[in-house]
Amino acid sequence: MSASRTILRNIFSNWATLLVNIAISFFLAPFIVHSLGNVYYGIWVIMMQFTGYLYLLDFGVRESIIRYVSRQKPEEDNHELNEIISSGLLLYSGIGLIALTISFLLAWVFPHIVDIESGDVTTTRIVVILSGLTVTQMLVFNVFGGILMGLQRFDIFNKVAIIFAFIRLALILVFLNLGYSLIALALIQLAVGLGNNLVIYFYSRNILKKRKIPFYYTHSPFRERLPIFKKLYNYSIYVLINNLGQKAIYFTDALIIGIAMSASAVTFYAIAGSLIEYLRRLIKITNSVLTPAASEFEGRNEMDRVNNLLIQGSRFSFLMALPVCIIYVSMGHEFIGIWMGEEYSSSSGNVLLVLAITTILSLPQYTISRILYGVSKHKLIAYLRIVEAVLNLTISLVLIQSFGIIGVAFGTAIPQIALMVIMLPILARKHLKFSMAHFLTQVYALPLLASVPFILLSIWINSSFPTQSLLVFFLQVIMMLPVYLLFVVAICFNKQDRRHYWGMISQFIPGKSAS
Repeated sequence: MSASRTILRNIFSNWATLLVNIAISFFLAPFIVHSLGNVYYGIWVIMMQFTGYLYLLDFGVRESIIRYVSRQKPEEDNHELNEIISSGLLLYSGIGLIALTISFLLAWVFPHIVDIESGDVTTTRIVVILSGLTVTQMLVFNVFGGILMGLQRFDIFNKVAIIFAFIRLALILVFLNLGYSLIALALIQLAVGLGNNLVIYFYSRNILKKRKIPFYYTHSPFRERLPIFKKLYNYSIYVLINNLGQKAIYFTDALIIGIAMSASAVTFYAIAGSLIEYLRRLIKITNSVLTPAASEFEGRNEMDRVNNLLIQGSRFSFLMALPVCIIYVSMGHEFIGIWMGEEYSSSSGNVLLVLAITTILSLPQYTISRILYGVSKHKLIAYLRIVEAVLNLTISLVLIQSFGIIGVAFGTAIPQIALMVIMLPILARKHLKFSMAHFLTQVYALPLLASVPFILLSIWINSSFPTQSLLVFFLQVIMMLPVYLLFVVAICFNKQDRRHYWGMISQFIPGKSAS
């Protein structure tokens, strides 16, 4: 299979998983709330937040596994790769024990931190420990998920995830309908996660075997593993720094608003932030498939293909997200008014305007980041993220005093534009050697030119045909999209590009074949 088709297959499978998870979450949320009640659901939400922070203990080891697996060739000596995988298992086992220990400690102190009725203390402690067990097994099995991703089989990884998402849905519906409560929900999370990971384990073993890269656990003395641990550390430490920076950038705004203003003000910001977060997740999962591809090309010393991957990936991400951002900018106030209520239209709409423009400009950062991960130059991203997080916090704290929640939006926008829009491409050229003029033309200039008719059309429809219905709003957007696609195809792609992309897409259409 060609590299282009592999990347496209992986992107489609990532999209499918995201859509399935969003749909299931949308359906399950009210059911779980009414089944558990406000108290238990509140405890459950806190547990999910706790789980999210424990995953920072990953330390980026999976990203290391992805890189080294993707660079491995069948004819090469497999011993070093197995040393890396075995060392990863050892590291994750230790990290898992740390996560479990933290869970037991939290289970003990949790009732003293959160106001819980005495009758619910035992249940809460059991749920905390079960959540810790879920994280522990996920961390250990992360190695095998990394193997599948390194082999560029995101389709298998996502297929398994979708199957177990529906299994989880069915189990929750059955057991909560039978009257079981919070402990049952935690047990389902643990059982489904373990089942999912066991299937991933067997798939990764079988595919390695088919690639003539047999996996075996190496029983090397600890002293002999030190160089491997150092190699993993040198790569993963910057993954960890990047993750910490992202966490600080995207999840401290609400805290700043809550402290400096009020809890109710957080809601107005969060409405706009959630719309941006959905788009950000889509772009992130789309670009995640580029890391192993870049590692493979770099391993073959095909840096021209790495640079082409950067340009094509950045342009694809920009073109995919651009119409959404345009709708946010031109029709965002009206959409929020219809969706959440008129009282949110002004404040939340203004925040959305600032964040959407920032998102448009910074879209290529996701592709550049994943390419730098692939060629092991992600130290640059880690440092920029930390600087961005510090500036974000500082500027937001200053601007919120005079401008309220819109000041926090500018506090996010200013450092992101300065560092991720301007500095990142300039600094990345040192490692990737791409033409800045070509990058700006292909990624920014041509897509923005192609979007002008769509922008004008969206402004005209919004002013001439205002609607009070979500259904009509989405129908208007769907009717406008062909205009966007027509001008994108005409302006952004030459004849060879159109033939190439149609050839890839047609392979996924039943009854069609690549031309």
